[in-house]
Amino acid sequence: MIRLPAATAAQGNLLPDLTPLLDVIFIVLVFFLLTAQTPLLELPVQLPQSREALPAASAGNGERIQVQLSAEGAWRFNGALQTDFDTLRVALITAFAADKTTALDLALDRQAPLSAFLDLTALLQQQGIQDSRILLEANHETP
Repeated sequence: MIRLPAATAAQGNLLPDLTPLLDVIFIVLVFFLLTAQTPLLELPVQLPQSREALPAASAGNGERIQVQLSAEGAWRFNGALQTDFDTLRVALITAFAADKTTALDLALDRQAPLSAFLDLTALLQQQGIQDSRILLEANHETP
């Protein structure tokens, strides 16, 4: 604590009161914090301009790999639960190394973490995987 020397009656009024200045500084600080622009997570996506410009999906042997992401952030690769994203990465790289024409379906829960989806799309881009679909509805096929 700062101790000031004992003031006489003549010196008591010479020290400025800094309370209003501190109030203004804190109000301005709060204003700047609330109006600051935060960078958004974004991934550049190139969409075709027309339906005719869509490339034909090729699946080689007709099989498609399915990757699922649950609301809790748990990964499944063709129905098998993966312990973490690194395990999924190894499984995907191995599958695409064996067959370059393999296609991929992404089944994502609506509440799935966006950062996990962005990690997966970055991996697909690094591996040069072009044939991938995002499944928007549950698959209701009859056996």
